[in-house]
Amino acid sequence: MTFESVAREWHTIFESRWQPDTAADILRRLETDIFPEFGSLPVAEVTGRDVLAAIRKIEERGALEVARRNLANCARIFDYAASCTYVTGNPATPVRKALRPKTTGHFAAITVDQLPDFLIALESNEARMKKTTRIAVRLMMLTFVRTSELIETPWSEIPLDTLDWVIPAHRMKMGRRRVNPSEADHDVCPSRQVKELLMELHKLTGHCPYLFPNEKDEHRFMSENTILKVLERMGYKHEMTGHGFRTLAMSTLKEQLNYRHETVDRQLAHKFDDKLMDTYDRAAYMRERRKMMQDWADYLDAVSAHARAPSQKEILTPFSQLSLGLKSGGAHE
Repeated sequence: MTFESVAREWHTIFESRWQPDTAADILRRLETDIFPEFGSLPVAEVTGRDVLAAIRKIEERGALEVARRNLANCARIFDYAASCTYVTGNPATPVRKALRPKTTGHFAAITVDQLPDFLIALESNEARMKKTTRIAVRLMMLTFVRTSELIETPWSEIPLDTLDWVIPAHRMKMGRRRVNPSEADHDVCPSRQVKELLMELHKLTGHCPYLFPNEKDEHRFMSENTILKVLERMGYKHEMTGHGFRTLAMSTLKEQLNYRHETVDRQLAHKFDDKLMDTYDRAAYMRERRKMMQDWADYLDAVSAHARAPSQKEILTPFSQLSLGLKSGGAHE
C-alpha cells in the first residue's frame, strides 16, 4: 500500500467532483513532483520530513503556488488514507506552517503610457514568432478574453460566414464554477481587426479542431505558457502577462476612451452577486460594447502608428485627439 497507490485510489474516487482539466492537473502535479520523491514508500511510513523535502524542491524553482497546491492535495490524500485506516495520522498537516510565504498582488500589466513602446517591441519581435503565436498575442490584446478562453476555442464556435464570436457559458470562468455557475454566453464583439485575424488564422489552422493547436498534437490546444513566454522574450518578464491585457484594457477604456464602468465590466465578463442585475446586464449594453471594441482596436492601431512616427505631435490621449475622426467614448451613446 504505497503512497502512490493510495493517491491514485483517492483521485479515482473524487475526480467526478472536479472539472476534467482540474482532475488532470492534480494527477499531473503528483506524477511530476510528488510520486518521484516518496510515491514508492508505504503510505504509513511517509513522514513529515519526506513531504517537506518534496515541497522544498518545488519552492526552489520558484513555483510557490504549485508547492501550495501539491501540499494541499497530499494532505487530502493522507486524510483519505486515515479514513480508510491505512494510516493513523496526517504528516502533511504540520508542513503547511513551513511553506514559504507567497507574495500576493495584481497580475503584472503595463500602463497606457507604456503601450507605445510595447507595441513597437511586439512588432519588432513578430518576425521571429510563429504566425499562429503572433495572432494569439494580437487577439489577446484586441479581445482581452482570459488566456484559457482564447486558446481553448474550437473552430466549431466560430461561424465562418459572419465571424461573430460568442464563447459559450460552460467555457467561461464563471460558467465553470461548481456552485451557481453563470449561464450567460460571452459575446466577444469582434472588431474588424479581430475578424481579419480570424480569417488569416483559419487558413493556417482551420483543418484542426482548435484555433491554436498544440505543436506536438494538433488535436489539443496550445499551452497557456506560450503567450507568457512570448512576453518574456519581448523583455516584459514580470511587467506583462496574458491577464495584463484585461487590466490594460479596463483602465484605458474607462480613463482614455471614456466608456462606462458597466459597459467595460460586462465586456470583461465579470460576475455580479446581484442575480437581478446580472440577468439585466446580459442583454444590456450590446450596441455600446460593439462600438467600444471597434474603438479599442482603432485606438491600438492609432497608438502603433503614432509610435512608429514620433515626429508627429499628436497626443495619445484623449482618444478624440488621435485624428481618427471618432467621438470620445461610449459615455455619450
